Amino acid sequence: MNEVLVMPRNLAIRILHAAQIAQPESIRGAVYARGGEPASFVQGDDAAARGDGLWAVLWSHPQAEAVPAASELKVGLLSLVVSLNIKGVLEMRAWRLVDGAAQEQVLTIRD
Repeated sequence: MNEVLVMPRNLAIRILHAAQIAQPESIRGAVYARGGEPASFVQGDDAAARGDGLWAVLWSHPQAEAVPAASELKVGLLSLVVSLNIKGVLEMRAWRLVDGAAQEQVLTIRD
């Protein structure tokens, strides 16, 4: 289940901006899809509870790599992790739990 995931650039910018202005705190939230494509970001601990159209859950690691612990991932859910730990660069990576281990997914940004 290692498909290429595509996110619109404007959505990626909104997510990275939210993570950047929240630091040194982390953010939690969810990305929702419209027509199968990620379209909106809702911030908050309970954002994923809405469920309908959920594309991915998201959180940031202000001072760590964009790599989750397997315990942070949920079976069947795509997880996005944003890192602010890289000087001058923000990083967002996608992960799935596969056979009990975190497996990175290919995430591309399109205009």
